[in-house]
Amino acid sequence: MKNQNIMFTRSVPKMSKARLIRSVLALAGVALIMQVSLLCAQAYDLSSLNGSYADSFAGFAPPTPQANSYGPVDEAGLYTFDGAGGFTARLVFNFGGGAILNASWSQNVTGTYTVNANGTGTMTLPGDHRRHFVIGDGGRQLKYVGTDPTGGIVVGGSMVKQ
Repeated sequence: MKNQNIMFTRSVPKMSKARLIRSVLALAGVALIMQVSLLCAQAYDLSSLNGSYADSFAGFAPPTPQANSYGPVDEAGLYTFDGAGGFTARLVFNFGGGAILNASWSQNVTGTYTVNANGTGTMTLPGDHRRHFVIGDGGRQLKYVGTDPTGGIVVGGSMVKQ
């Protein structure tokens, strides 16, 4: 009987070592997975928007001398972000199915933008027009809604990195 107790007490430390090794390996695996996950969770900043983005939106514009009520407005544009909070854009517009405004793409618009760590932000264009956006696909896309409290334009659109 005494020998059985000795074997039992000797086998317990061996089992504990094996369990300890398995536990340490499991914890190391979990730590590695968490580390990789943290690297994938991107923190955004101004440099997250850098380079050229193709843009389009659709929305509604307020009454004009040509139209008595709110009407559709569409836009296509090329935005170039500097990675430091500024951008330039070349834009063309269509208000209510009429002629294309700036069809020659000759007019440049400049503005500023902010980016929060979670990928949300705001662009400010001339005339108090603001676009509230979220960055997607690691900085390759933007989804936004735009408002112009003084002009009354309301739009929604997206941008894709070229």
